[in-house]
Amino acid sequence: MPRTVYGYISSEHADEAEIERLHDQLTQHASAEGLTLAEIFVDRRMPPGRIIRPGLTVLLDAVIRSEAAGVLVADLDHLSSLPAVRRAIEVQIEILGAELLTTTAHPGAAGATSPPTSPAIPLQRPA
Repeated sequence: MPRTVYGYISSEHADEAEIERLHDQLTQHASAEGLTLAEIFVDRRMPPGRIIRPGLTVLLDAVIRSEAAGVLVADLDHLSSLPAVRRAIEVQIEILGAELLTTTAHPGAAGATSPPTSPAIPLQRPA
């Protein structure tokens, strides 16, 4: 598991209250898991079919410059709600050798302040 992660939020709207809630969720999750959250990148008013996004581009550049970093999202729909677009973004992350993590909730975890990190796709750095 990477020790440093970059958060990513993509929103079809510019709902700042929702973006702030997700920002807090990513921050709390990283802290609870002992991860260093280097930065959170946000794309606002982003249609789900768009693959090239300003925030995502900067995030991918940050991943390229770091070693053994991960990408943390609240859930995979923050990449895209469209399966083909989501997979294309997952492949971009995979090619860079980063691990994609989510803050997926696990039912029945009474008293847990933050759910455990759940890898969306096991990824390895290219040799």
